[in-house]
Amino acid sequence: MVNNQYDAAILGCGVLGLTIAQELTKKGLKVALVGKDLPEDIHSTGFASPWAGASFHSFATNSAEQRRDTHTFKEFERLSREIPELCQRRPYRYFKREKDVGEDPWWADLMFDYRHLKPSEIPAPFAQGVTFEAYTLNTPLYLQHLGNWLRSHNVPIIRERVSSLNEMYDLPSIGKVNLVINASGLGARSLIGVEDSLVHPAKGQTILVEAPDVKTTYGIEGKHPIPNQSVYIIPRPGPANHVILGGCYIKDDWSTNVSKDVAKQILKDCYELCPNLDNKKGKGTIEDIKIVSHNVGLRPAREGGLRCELEHRFIGDNENNDALLPAKGKGKGGKRKVGVVHAYGIGGAGYQSSLGIAKEVSGLVDQWLEGDGKGNRKAKL
Repeated sequence: MVNNQYDAAILGCGVLGLTIAQELTKKGLKVALVGKDLPEDIHSTGFASPWAGASFHSFATNSAEQRRDTHTFKEFERLSREIPELCQRRPYRYFKREKDVGEDPWWADLMFDYRHLKPSEIPAPFAQGVTFEAYTLNTPLYLQHLGNWLRSHNVPIIRERVSSLNEMYDLPSIGKVNLVINASGLGARSLIGVEDSLVHPAKGQTILVEAPDVKTTYGIEGKHPIPNQSVYIIPRPGPANHVILGGCYIKDDWSTNVSKDVAKQILKDCYELCPNLDNKKGKGTIEDIKIVSHNVGLRPAREGGLRCELEHRFIGDNENNDALLPAKGKGKGGKRKVGVVHAYGIGGAGYQSSLGIAKEVSGLVDQWLEGDGKGNRKAKL
């Protein structure tokens, strides 16, 4: 294989890796994707992306996070028009048990038709609620859509298990590259050369059901009486009439086993919130809910949130022999200067911030190509 035929190699084929690859490809750069799980592996518990809801409910707490979510929301508007079976605008209703209203969230002005519900619109036992319109995604189909788009634009998506960051700079399947995008998710905790101890799993459990009468996204805000439990109902776009019921958020739990107790609580909470889940206009029972599957995914969370930054590194002449050594800081002894853009640790906000993160990564790639990577560009911007 001819060396240096790609501008960058991307590690990780979850929603972030795929979206970053699409963003860079649209700019005219040549990239290749590598991962042990690929977009079509929608039943794999090896990565979180196939198991997401996914609704748009921002967790952003600072301006950078808000900027990413805002950009993604606006891009979803275009996607919903072009491919409605992947992304669809629909009503949302969120309820609270607490009486004090407080301030509206920062994203209230971003949503469509955001307003507080009237007392007559709020079911017991809730004290308040809001409604608006936003988007939901069919996440398994969206992953496959991104994979198909990339392959149609001649972007290789290669199944390969990578143990160290240094391996990425000279994989036999890709050839030599001087820039790597590290979108390895939970893998960043054990990836040699990164080994980020701040990365941890946040276990989520959901139930996929068939419910053609449910077209509204629901959620309950505030603390659940049971620790780690939460309540949300997310209708997915597409003809299958699938709805995601959730859920839980259990930090540092690496198990992918389904908890029977959590599943029972999810069904109980969601049916109380939306009786139409029974497919009998609310006149049936919880046993009438048509369950398609029970699901578990590990959100790739990180203390301090997303790591999105450009790091300059040095590697030796023989990347394979050097793979177990810490490349960073070898200084003058290094034979080759390379770069890595880290993009991992997004937790449960991967989809709703994905396009914004990809745009940010694109800017860091430009910074590399215009600086230390100058002269290495394989395609014109």
